[in-house]
Amino acid sequence: MVEIRYGDQYEVSDLAGQTVCEARELFKTDLGIPNKAQARLNGSKVKPSAELDTVINDDDKLTFAVSRSRTPLLIGALLLALAVTGSVFAFGFINASISLGGGQATNDFASVTQNATLAVSWSPYGYYKGTITASANATSIFNVDTVTSGYAGDLAVTVSLANADTLVKCYRMLAVKLVLCDSTNNLMDINEDGTINGDDYVLLTLDNGSVTMFPGGVSDNMTIRVKSGFYITHIYKAVNWNAASKYQPLLFAEVAQR
Repeated sequence: MVEIRYGDQYEVSDLAGQTVCEARELFKTDLGIPNKAQARLNGSKVKPSAELDTVINDDDKLTFAVSRSRTPLLIGALLLALAVTGSVFAFGFINASISLGGGQATNDFASVTQNATLAVSWSPYGYYKGTITASANATSIFNVDTVTSGYAGDLAVTVSLANADTLVKCYRMLAVKLVLCDSTNNLMDINEDGTINGDDYVLLTLDNGSVTMFPGGVSDNMTIRVKSGFYITHIYKAVNWNAASKYQPLLFAEVAQR
């Protein structure tokens, strides 16, 4: 038996073996099926052109339904929107603009320059232990200027070894003790413990490759300085010492806000 339905009306009839088109004609009057009603067989849409060839089997369910147009709903929604917005859609956009009071930048918040007043140097041998000495107040290697900008926020001052890849062929160990001094040659607190003492230094080595100092908010002309250091060299091989760029540490400094 086959169930045929249109809206709330349905019939159960022996339609097995007949086509959808034949079933439509048989129940067109009894169920009031309009010509524009869409046929669905077991939930699947049957195109009008396929109704002549689509055969109904026993226990199938054939339904007819008329698709409702969405145009009235869309028109109603548009009318409601116009009513709520006071017909803004009919005339265009309503807008405004304002400028915020951002100041004009005239320079960077800090600058870093090389300080070559005094050189830091040592004379190593192959397979040798030695020390790196500096001047009495430590030897300046970089200037850090925040006076020009007037910036007085917290800083992160980082120093890195830029050529560690060649240094490791010359040195088994290389350690450089770095400090940060203010414009009056006094040590600065760089470890955020609130005191200035002998612990305010960083040790740049071949192992870490980079160190960072954390001075508190101050506008000053600061200097990064070499306090001391030590090294141990490998057994001498001429190929590793044939250019200064291979055995002289190249330091890179940068300053960031934090």
